[in-house]
Amino acid sequence: LFPADGRAMEALLQRADMAMYQAKNSGHGRFSFFSDDMNRQAQDRLTLETSLRAALREGVLQLHYQPQVRMDSGRLVSVEALARWTDGVLGEVSPARFIPLAEECGLIADLGRWALREACRQLAAWRAAGWTVPMVAVNFSPIAFHDLNLPSLVEEVLRQNALRPADLTLELTESAVLDAHPSTRKTIGQVRACGVGLAMDDFGTGYSSLSYLRSLPVGELKLDRSFVADLETSDAARAVSSAILAIGTSLG
Repeated sequence: LFPADGRAMEALLQRADMAMYQAKNSGHGRFSFFSDDMNRQAQDRLTLETSLRAALREGVLQLHYQPQVRMDSGRLVSVEALARWTDGVLGEVSPARFIPLAEECGLIADLGRWALREACRQLAAWRAAGWTVPMVAVNFSPIAFHDLNLPSLVEEVLRQNALRPADLTLELTESAVLDAHPSTRKTIGQVRACGVGLAMDDFGTGYSSLSYLRSLPVGELKLDRSFVADLETSDAARAVSSAILAIGTSLG
């Protein structure tokens, strides 16, 4: 609104644009007025995006590794690489904040390639030091599977680190499975054909299309934590988890 939100045409259009996106993000069939809070959010997002680009460029991001063990023996079977970011000014930035931002601003592919290279380098370094780590798992955004060059990149990174395809698992979400992009299914199939493992992460929280699950070369299902957290107290959580385990077992 003129003149409260600005006197220059450029400023008014920019702020009207912010209000429009606020209305779109809130759902259909509604309107929104510009507010100073929107401006602060936009500035915060710009600051975060600029810092994330610098962090990727300067190698500030780190991978932390979560062990995956067999329940019956306690034996280590894999480690899952998890991206972490501590910024010199912003402090520790939650993955729940910077991963969606990376997807929004087109950095998620760069982030995935970095994680792949770093995880494979670390696995090779552990083995060179005499540590027995059977495998490393890396999370990949659905957008990453749009890239038809992903299978050749994976093979190149494995070769550079003297690793076998079986040493690596790529974790994808249900949204990747349901992605209508023409390259997605082809890329997933080619990655699996290389011998690299595929795991479906957070299974049971999306659309859980069993027809896709039947046709996809996925070797591992990971239940969402919402099921696991209630196993001791919820009959429903136990029933659903048992059903998913039965599906996974029957599919091998």
